[in-house]
Parts: sequence; structure tokens; C-alpha cells
Amino acid sequence: TLISVGKNEVYIDLEGYGVGVVRGRELYDDQATLASLKVGDKIFASVVDSENKDGNVELSLRQAGQERVWQKLKDYLESKEIISTKILAANKGGLMIELNNVLGFLPVSQLSLEHYPRVEEGDKGKILQILNSYVGQSFAVQVITADVAEEKLIVSEKAVFEKVLEERLSKLQIGGVITGTVTGVVDFGVFVKFGELEGLVHISELAWQRIENPKDIVRVGQELTAKIIAIEKGRVSLSVKQLQSDPWQESVKKYQIGQV
Repeated sequence: TLISVGKNEVYIDLEGYGVGVVRGRELYDDQATLASLKVGDKIFASVVDSENKDGNVELSLRQAGQERVWQKLKDYLESKEIISTKILAANKGGLMIELNNVLGFLPVSQLSLEHYPRVEEGDKGKILQILNSYVGQSFAVQVITADVAEEKLIVSEKAVFEKVLEERLSKLQIGGVITGTVTGVVDFGVFVKFGELEGLVHISELAWQRIENPKDIVRVGQELTAKIIAIEKGRVSLSVKQLQSDPWQESVKKYQIGQV
């Protein structure tokens, strides 16, 4: 309980322990400031020194505020609560956010299907351009890392949709055939959206013949029919060529063992 508020220090009654004092920069945290404190207030403080030269307990509101902030972030982590946060800035690795007055990071790999940048040949300049377009928007995220020791806060947008994604994926079967729309063509394959899901046709599964670049045979917006060949870690792998007969199987019929 506050018993005295001075110009640059306050004294606190620690019932059963004695008197505590908070001075200078230790007076300020995210909620309490010197101007707002008044005698009789109940406040939280962290012990800096159990007994200073005057025999009082040295305290800090600043440290207590930091602990309170990070504890709230840890609560978010454990509860998996969905929180809305504003995108402050972008870099090539992801997006900067702020949560509970702490700067955090939303990596590109943790973006939802809707916001994940699909750029031909992985052009980093174009990826950054897409990420910059998100600045000022609010995203629904979950905390996946809250490390007070390293002051590391990482959030995920993808995690918000994981349960829904799992339910949708559970309805798919290996060997099933889907028809969807090409949403992205990159050097390693083609992204296809079907219903509320998205899959990848790897370059090796596009056709039986050798392909140098997927965009030579596929374009964004094109309708594509493909076979589901794998569902792993929330990712759907598709194949176009497995819906077609292997030309080698026909060609080999023309030959016999021993033939020159």
C-alpha cells in the first residue's frame, strides 16, 4: 500500500515486512506512472534489494510491469487464445507485430494460406512487396513462443486455422482426384486451390516428360485436375501425371529382350 508519493520516489507499506521504496526509473512500467500514483493505492512491485542502506526494501515497478506483461504472453501461449494484432512492418523473413506492448515476429512460414506469398522463382523483392502490403492490417494470431529470458515473442497465423485444416484434411483420401485452380507457379512446382484447401504439384509430378520450368506448361488461374498422393504435416501433395498413362509403358512394348 502506498504511504508516501514524492517527486522521484514512493514509499510502500509492506505489511508484515516493513517499508519499501521505489526510486527513479524503477517507478515506471506499462500501467503505473508517478503522476497516477496516490497514497492508499495498492500496487505490485518486484524486490530489487531486500534491505538497502536505509534499512528499507528496494523495489521496482518497472520490473514488476515487465513480469506482468510476459506472464500475460505466457498465458496466451498456454491457452492458445486467438488474439488480433496489427502488422507494424515487414522484412524478407516476415512481419513485425506488437502484443501487450512487446514487439514480436510473425514469420512467413507461419502465415495462413490466404496471406502466404507465392512468387515465381522465389523473387525476394516481390515477396517483400507482398508482405509490405499487409502493414496496417490486423491479423488473428496465436502465440507460439514467449521467452522472457531472450525477450523473444513469435506468433503464428497458420496455427489459428490448424484445427479447421485438420478437419478438412481428414475428409481427403490418398488416391482421390480433385479439380482446382492454379494460385501460384514457382520454380519447384504449382500451387492448386480446391475448395477451402490448397495443394502442391511438385515439378516432378506435373508431366511424364522432363520440365525445365512449370510456367512453360501451367499458368495462374488455369483449372487443373490432379490426384492426391500424400497428406503430411498439413500439406497436400498432388500429381497430374499419375492421372495419365506412362508413355514408356506403351513404348517398351515395341521391344523384346535380345533385340538389337
